[in-house]
Formats: sequence, C-alpha cells, structure tokens
Amino acid sequence: MAYIKGRHLNPERGEGYHGSFLGIAGEALSENDIVISMGYSGDQIKFSKADSNAAGLRAGVMGVVKHDAASGETVVILSHKLVTGVDTDSSSGVGYPVFLSQTPGAWQVAEGDGVVVGSVLADHASTGAVLLAPSKVQMAFDVDGDPVP
Repeated sequence: MAYIKGRHLNPERGEGYHGSFLGIAGEALSENDIVISMGYSGDQIKFSKADSNAAGLRAGVMGVVKHDAASGETVVILSHKLVTGVDTDSSSGVGYPVFLSQTPGAWQVAEGDGVVVGSVLADHASTGAVLLAPSKVQMAFDVDGDPVP
C-alpha cells in the first residue's frame, strides 16, 4: 500500500480549508482549476487538469488548485475551496450543483455532463459564490440528474 509522507500533506490551518497536498503541476495550472492525480514524480503526486471527457474521473483523487503554477512546479491542491465574485446566474439557484466542464480544469454552473464538483452558494451575475469540493465526488450524473454507471 502506498504511503503519503507527512511533509506532503498540509492542514491549511487558519485558511478554512480541510487539508491539502503539496504536489507537482503536471502542466501549467491556474488558481481554481479542478485537477486530478495523474502519476508521481519522486515522492510527490503529480496533478493535471481534469475534464468531463476523461476516463476514470471517479477513480482518481481530485482537488482545487490554490495558486497558479507552471509545469513541474510545486503546487498546493485543496480538498475544497470557496470561490466568490463569480457569475453563477446560469445556475438553477442556490444549492444546485457545480459541474466539471469539458474544458480541462474548468467548472461550470450550467448543467453539464454529470460530474458534480461543488455547489452554488450565491446566485448572481457578478457576485455569485460556489463551494468547489471535487474530492467529495462519488457519483457522476447526467443532465437529467440520473446516476451514470
């Protein structure tokens, strides 16, 4: 069984996050991208942008990028993150899901291909808010809300 060394886990105390990984960016990553574990380098996990077209989305560890990082740089990956000041007007309302987009790393509040990565907390065209929590993904859903096997 694999063992993740303690120095690669961060409690993120004082920032309101449950926890995080110190990983390696497998490609250029931007703040708030949704990523998935895609290998390792040395003793660190390598993360790449996730998208709804990729196979195995429920098998890998997913997270949210805390800060911009170039390919090969160390990056902090969060289990969940509050994102404010975004356009959530196309969502169905507060409490509705945020979906993983077909665009790698992106998420959307409009109905998507089924991988739920968070929820809408404030529905507004410019001051909306979402809670991104892709590490909690356990089941994918189609646009009608039916589970995808």
